[in-house]
Amino acid sequence: MEKLKKVSIWLFFLFMGLFMILPIIPLIFWSFTKLWPWPQLIPETFSLESWKYLFSDTGRAFEGLFNSLVVMILTVVGNILLGLPAAKSLSQREFFGRGLAFIVLLSPLFIPLTVSIMGIHGIAIQLDFLPDYFHVTMAHMLVTMPYFIVMLWYQYKLLGLKLQEAAFSLGAGSMKTFLWIELPLITPALLLACLIVSIISLSQYLPTWIMSGGTLLTLPLIIFPYASSGNASIVSVYSIWFFLPVFILVSLYFVCMKIHHKKVSGHGG
Repeated sequence: MEKLKKVSIWLFFLFMGLFMILPIIPLIFWSFTKLWPWPQLIPETFSLESWKYLFSDTGRAFEGLFNSLVVMILTVVGNILLGLPAAKSLSQREFFGRGLAFIVLLSPLFIPLTVSIMGIHGIAIQLDFLPDYFHVTMAHMLVTMPYFIVMLWYQYKLLGLKLQEAAFSLGAGSMKTFLWIELPLITPALLLACLIVSIISLSQYLPTWIMSGGTLLTLPLIIFPYASSGNASIVSVYSIWFFLPVFILVSLYFVCMKIHHKKVSGHGG
């Protein structure tokens, strides 16, 4: 019975791995060919034309990646500065209207995205002295903030107040309590929330296009016209290029989690 259970687990992870890896294989083939007619299993001709275009001045791959990363970093920082205190207050403090505040903060999940973005676009027009990076970041924060708050809210709910109260009774201030007690305990959830916010921010097309008027070229804005025209080879190249920062972010998350686990285990030992 135990052996059957292990085999089932391995089969499950095998199918999940194939489910995630198999769609990438056609992208790799398409990135090296311009023609792949059915029913050929593998393209007959290969070329580096699409990759050369990607790294050419016309391709603007590095510009799109740079803009995407800048907006992503600003979005993550904004979520930490605003979402972390909000999640803590909603989970650990009693105040009038807490339920309503929670609903309002999660409302971007239920309100159509176009409505929300057009509303915040009106605010951005009044702040036209700010760079496009900040306008786009405002829209990305509107999209990502509910996910960030919910994840940290749940973690703070699990944490409770006993440890903080003990620290306060021993003379620790709010900052020391946060750095020495809260932050180490919420680090796994915080890292995962930042990862999710980063990936969502990188993939946003409509908020970026509306807030910048199409002038701030991020990777989704560059890819979309080629996808609309059906240029599979160029889309595949840009998709792989887009996958690179996502892969690095996910790998960085696991590295940080491993370091955190070792640090916690070392203190525990």
